[in-house]
Amino acid sequence: METTPQSPADEKPLVFLAQPLFPEFAAALAGRYRFVLAADADAATSAEARVLLVPGLAPVTAQHLARLPALELVAGTSVGVDHVDLDTCRSRGLSVTNAGPAFAVDSVDYAVGLVVTVLRRVAAADAYVRRGRWGPTATTLSPPRSVLLALAARDECRAVLR
Repeated sequence: METTPQSPADEKPLVFLAQPLFPEFAAALAGRYRFVLAADADAATSAEARVLLVPGLAPVTAQHLARLPALELVAGTSVGVDHVDLDTCRSRGLSVTNAGPAFAVDSVDYAVGLVVTVLRRVAAADAYVRRGRWGPTATTLSPPRSVLLALAARDECRAVLR
């Protein structure tokens, strides 16, 4: 069977990676893009890249950006952009984006969970049980009022973030 050669317009867009993607993220994007790890790219591939995806907080320096003459977008998966050389991006007219508030609700949930863990002494209770000291005279840890207030505050924080 004869196949028709693909034109450049039919190819999947090339996305340059500052570092490897998390496996789940890579699986979600598989089939829609061509990924090339910056460390593995040759000069021709580097010259073609229009998007640089920056998972996590990998540094994006002027030297990295200089290798990508066709670059138009630096897309970060983190909340901040402190790891990106914004002056170089600005001077080249590159767009820079990040995850913004995408993780805000999860962060609130995590913080409340940590507060509950500390207030309920979960780590100490876990160590107590693992040492085999749990028995009929063990004390119970009823939820202190502060935990209930923290849970109420969590719902208010989530509402504000929405």
